[in-house]
Amino acid sequence: MMARPIMRNMNLMEAGSTATRTLTIVLPEAEWQALRTAEPDAIGWLQKQIRQRLGDEKPQSRENTAWADDEY
Repeated sequence: MMARPIMRNMNLMEAGSTATRTLTIVLPEAEWQALRTAEPDAIGWLQKQIRQRLGDEKPQSRENTAWADDEY
């Protein structure tokens, strides 16, 4: 089975006075489950990786990732 390409769906949204982007990543179910096994808070982990890559050293609390315990 050939893996589908990663797609980036960047929708500009207004969140108060701060513009935000939404990213959509298409993964086969097996890859998503493997990521969730390695990183139970996969979304929080991805956010952390992006922030570290950009040099933002601000610590993020679990409260900012309210979806961390979701089954998604």
